[in-house]
Amino acid sequence: MENYLFNSYLLTTLSGLEKKKYLLSVRILKYLYFKGPNPVADICSHLKISTPNGNAILAVLMDQNLIEKKGYGLSKGGRKPELYGLKDDAFYVVSVDMNIHQTQLTIFNSVNEKVADVHTFSLELDNEVSTLEILVQEIRKFIEVSGVDFKKIIGVGVSIPGLVDSKEGYNYSYFNYGDRPVTSILQEQLNLPVFIENDAKAVALAVWRFGIAKNQKDVMVLFLDWGIGLGLILNGKLYRGSNGFAGEFSHIPMVEDGASCICGKNGCLQTIAAGATLVRKAREGILEGKSSLMSHYASGNVDDVDLRTVVDAALQGDQFAINLLSEIGEYLGKGISILIQLFNPGMIVLGGKMAEADQYLTIPIQQSVNKYAMHKISEGLTIKNSELGKEIGLKGALAVVMEDVFDVLGSVYSKKKAHLKK
Repeated sequence: MENYLFNSYLLTTLSGLEKKKYLLSVRILKYLYFKGPNPVADICSHLKISTPNGNAILAVLMDQNLIEKKGYGLSKGGRKPELYGLKDDAFYVVSVDMNIHQTQLTIFNSVNEKVADVHTFSLELDNEVSTLEILVQEIRKFIEVSGVDFKKIIGVGVSIPGLVDSKEGYNYSYFNYGDRPVTSILQEQLNLPVFIENDAKAVALAVWRFGIAKNQKDVMVLFLDWGIGLGLILNGKLYRGSNGFAGEFSHIPMVEDGASCICGKNGCLQTIAAGATLVRKAREGILEGKSSLMSHYASGNVDDVDLRTVVDAALQGDQFAINLLSEIGEYLGKGISILIQLFNPGMIVLGGKMAEADQYLTIPIQQSVNKYAMHKISEGLTIKNSELGKEIGLKGALAVVMEDVFDVLGSVYSKKKAHLKK
């Protein structure tokens, strides 16, 4: 039986009282997803409902195979309370992590476990319709091969570079087809809800919801990949700005009469401290005859040198790679100092391929921050690497869905009821 939370036809048949119970059910699922298994008393206290009402809704959710009892919690003086939590297969999310050269896919269950191996394929981002068609085909095929019940997929999350308006579903840098948002096209072709977000903001959500910055109120998350992305958690919320474009940190001009940037300006931070710049300098050094492990990793073809090559070489003690990262870290730290003085965060988290260089990047960044940021503002600030590792982008795409999907489930009901009343 298809569970009623994701049955759009059944939603239109609910009475006023059933509507209230439905919306409470959605709120309970959201609470259990983000907080984990909890006793009835805590669930009811959070939702401000009576215990009998809470028990009744939990019983419905159990009948629908969405939640189950998860053992017992700590006693507060009496019997240990029973814990209620989401079933592992209550629902699924398709996670799509894109960079300018390749895309990764996987599927997570309702307790954030991968239920399919990560599928990686090459895809150069552009505005060609054929590129989007390839993406759709790959997602469809991946879902089919996974064996996951299609009816239990509540959304597809897409983490992607570019100027993304997540509210309206547009990416003005890639898959920009004029009047029609890319999310609308994907939803039509996949027959699933689609949620899109800029890759750095998606990573910020992942770090805040699932990672080292959980429960922090003011956090800056730098996504250091081929480009430089910034996600801001301010006062306990993801900050998107008026048009959704907040965080374009890499396009702050830093060098007078510097190199041209893809944004059209000259001397942006992107041109001196991004992963693409790091790779370019590594390739140029190898061609000039610099002694480096990267020559061995590249098997004689300098074009094979990429971010992973440089980071791996540095971790193996390669001095040329370490020096390149140190130079990049100096520039990043100078830029970060500006952000520190603007936003006064309590924590800065580094993620992405370049951040995997660990101390070879964090130490020069910290030294640069010490040099350029006002001490009183930066004291107490911690700069840490994300522990989410190589799948941080996939976790980001997951977080994009889970941040909004429960609100969407509630609004779907409200819109359908309003339509019926006309």
